[in-house]
Amino acid sequence: MTRRHLTVPALGLIAALTLSACGGDSAADDGNGEAAGGETVSITDSQGRTVDVPVNPGTVVATDWSVIRTLSDLGIEVDAVPAANSALPDDIAQYAGGDVPTIGTLQEPDYEAINELEPDLIIIGSRSGTPEVLAEMEKISPNVIDMSVRFEESSQQIPATEERVVQLGSIFDKETEAQELMDDLTAQIEEVGTQAAATGETALFVQVSGGTASAYGPGSRFGIVYDAFGYTPTDAPIDEEGSHGQEISQEFFTEYNPGVLLVLDRAAAIGSDEAPALEVLNNDLVNTTDAATNDKIHVVDGFAWYLATAAPSSIQQMIDDVKATL
Repeated sequence: MTRRHLTVPALGLIAALTLSACGGDSAADDGNGEAAGGETVSITDSQGRTVDVPVNPGTVVATDWSVIRTLSDLGIEVDAVPAANSALPDDIAQYAGGDVPTIGTLQEPDYEAINELEPDLIIIGSRSGTPEVLAEMEKISPNVIDMSVRFEESSQQIPATEERVVQLGSIFDKETEAQELMDDLTAQIEEVGTQAAATGETALFVQVSGGTASAYGPGSRFGIVYDAFGYTPTDAPIDEEGSHGQEISQEFFTEYNPGVLLVLDRAAAIGSDEAPALEVLNNDLVNTTDAATNDKIHVVDGFAWYLATAAPSSIQQMIDDVKATL
C-alpha cells in the first residue's frame, strides 16, 4: 500500500520545498512512496526520543486525528486511521467512507491490524501517545514517533503545535508549506486577539457533558481563548487543575455574567446521545447573562476544539469560532 495525495491542502498553501535532513540533499520519491537512497529525517518526539524516520514513507499509519488532519492540510493521505465515533469534517471525510482501513480506536489501537499493514511509519499521539502504546508499536516497526502536542502553560499551545506541524512537514518534503501555514495562522490569531481585547468584554469557555456544565479559565486546556485570542476572563475563581474543568451551577452564569459564552458540546463531539448543549443551557439564569442578551452564545466546533486541536485546519476553525463572537 502506498501513500495517497490530496489534490488541494485544506488551507490552500502550495509552495516549493528544499529539505535538509540526515541523508544530505532531499531525494526524489521513487514512485512507490519510498524515498530514493533511503533518506531519513531526525525527529525528536514528545516522549523525548530521537528517531531517524524515512522521508516520504510508503505506508503510513496514524492513530491521532490532529496528525491525520495536519497531513491532510499538507496534501498527504495516510493509509490507516482510528474509527470515527462522529461525523468527520469535510476536509477529511474520506476517512469515514470505509475505503481506508481502521485500526482500532483513539485510546485502543488494533495492533494486529496495524501489523498486517506492514507500515513504514507509525505516528501516535494525543490519547494514544502513551509509553504503553509506544512499546507495543515498537514491536511492529522501529519507525514509530509520538507527535502529541503537550504544554505546561496554555500560552505554549500555538508554539508547541507549530513545532509538531513543521516536523510532520519535514517527513514529507513539505516543511516550507507547514511553516507557511503556521505563520499565516499566527498572524490571524494576533489580529483576532487584538479585536477581542478591544471589545472589553469578558468571556467564559464552558464544556457541556452529561447534562452538566464545566467552566475553563486562563491556564486551562482551553486557555487559548484568553492568552491567544484576547478575551478577558470573568473574575470567577475557576480551578485550573486537571483537564475536565470545574463543574458549575446555573447560578454561576448570573453571578459572573460573561459577555461572551463559548460552548463545547462534548457529547456531540464524541457521538454520544445526550441532550444538546444549548438545550442544557436554555434556562432563566443563563438567559439573563449579557452573552445571551447580546446573542453572543456560540457553540464551537467540537472536532477542532476537542478531538484534533493541533492541526492547522483546527486552529483555523478556532479562529473562525472566535471571530463569530466579535
